[in-house]
Amino acid sequence: MFDAGDANQPRPMSLRGFVDHLSAMLAYWDSNQRCRFANRAYEQWFGVDSRSMQGRDMREFLGPLYELNRPYIEGVLRGEPQEFERDIPDPKGGPPRPSLAQYLPDVVDGVVRGFFVVVTDVSRLKRAEAALLKMERKVQANERLFALGTLAAGISHEINNPLTWVAGNIELALEGLEAQTLDLPLIRAGLVDAQQGTERLRDIVQSMKLLARSEASPNDVVDVDEALESSIAFASSSLRYHARIVRDYGNVGYVRGNGSQLSQVFVNLLMNAAQALPPDASAVGIIRARTFLAAAAVVVEISDNGCGIPDAIQSRIFDPFYTTKDHRNSMGLGLSISAAIVKAMGGELALTSRVGEGTVVRITFSERMRAFERVADAACSCAVGKPPARITTMRPSVLVVDDEPAVANTLARMLAKEADVVVKTSAKEALELLLHDESCSFDLIFCDLMMPEVDGSQLYSTATESRPELAERFIFMTGGAFTNDGRRFLSTTPVPVLDKPFNVARVRALLRDHIKER
Repeated sequence: MFDAGDANQPRPMSLRGFVDHLSAMLAYWDSNQRCRFANRAYEQWFGVDSRSMQGRDMREFLGPLYELNRPYIEGVLRGEPQEFERDIPDPKGGPPRPSLAQYLPDVVDGVVRGFFVVVTDVSRLKRAEAALLKMERKVQANERLFALGTLAAGISHEINNPLTWVAGNIELALEGLEAQTLDLPLIRAGLVDAQQGTERLRDIVQSMKLLARSEASPNDVVDVDEALESSIAFASSSLRYHARIVRDYGNVGYVRGNGSQLSQVFVNLLMNAAQALPPDASAVGIIRARTFLAAAAVVVEISDNGCGIPDAIQSRIFDPFYTTKDHRNSMGLGLSISAAIVKAMGGELALTSRVGEGTVVRITFSERMRAFERVADAACSCAVGKPPARITTMRPSVLVVDDEPAVANTLARMLAKEADVVVKTSAKEALELLLHDESCSFDLIFCDLMMPEVDGSQLYSTATESRPELAERFIFMTGGAFTNDGRRFLSTTPVPVLDKPFNVARVRALLRDHIKER
């Protein structure tokens, strides 16, 4: 005890004075749920004088909150401590305050006499969590940008090579035609090279579209071998200067998950394998991509014969922000994000490594889809190379709708050998034709999805509302549905899709198959 006569000694604070200075709400409720004690914090939280709380019934005091809290009240009266979060309305009309509530039983001789209530304001904690989440998302975006930046230069190189010979050979062919000094074998050889160049460009674009397909559902079914091969194609410009790629696919079938995210995992692991090899290792470096079945599980292995990872740091390799690379080029999130993606798909990602011998990363999926038929592929199936179905003596009529005249005219020329083609370069013009000229009964409508003013989905909805028979005649063309409406339309409407860029054989096969079915 302090000496009351010494003015220099601090005066003792009573227990009541102490708890009234706390920002947290403290109260005691008996087994009949009547208040026996409350501190002054209740005035700030509920606008109620703490002295008037004495004897109040908890049901009457909490009002609508009582039913929300009932399970915890019943639990604490059974002698079980309770902890939960709750937003408490502001009596002054401000925004609700997030809180952490604890109910602690008061047990005497095995009997619950009542319970203590401690309620803490966690607004600052919630704001800190939100700020941390925002920063984490930003860091993840930066990590992805780092990876894409590394690939961008290689992709540019990969595109520019075929683009050079495509443009050059077309220019030489036009030069010969204009000069009327036709060397047909030379022109033919040049055009064949140009065609091969466009096929290379199409493969590059398709692999990039797979990685960008963020609209994919987490419940999609993914062909594992196909996703791995597309990922290798996407990263090949960076990989082939580091190592020889060895493929060993076991035709493992399908797993359930987001194909775009799985491809991102594969690309990240492939790039890690390449970076584990010295810059001049292309002659001896090996990156092996292997898939196989182990019992009922699907296994993917990506391995390298690079420098390996020291035992001392292997336990930290999946920790967020941990990296052995230059911090300017990596933020240490690639493996942790990859492991999280694989786990969300029901799989497991593991790593084994020995210094000087290399690293093996293994992804295991316990659930294998044995058979799956994709609606889009089935609807848009066209067996290129099949003998053409016999066309009736009456030529089919086709409407081509694309706001890019060069694309529309190219498609028209592809079809002109086997059909009568009408071209419209706006959805409005096409609607005018379909709705106001009933004599126009097209057998097939090739329609671009993404168009200004009126897009393909709006054209489809308006046209089929008035003329339902047209629904089965649409084939949509797209270079990528980059709007939410476009993605939603393709995922919910059973229409065939023709991906751009397309070739003559695929377009003509679609026409033949459709006419044959009708």
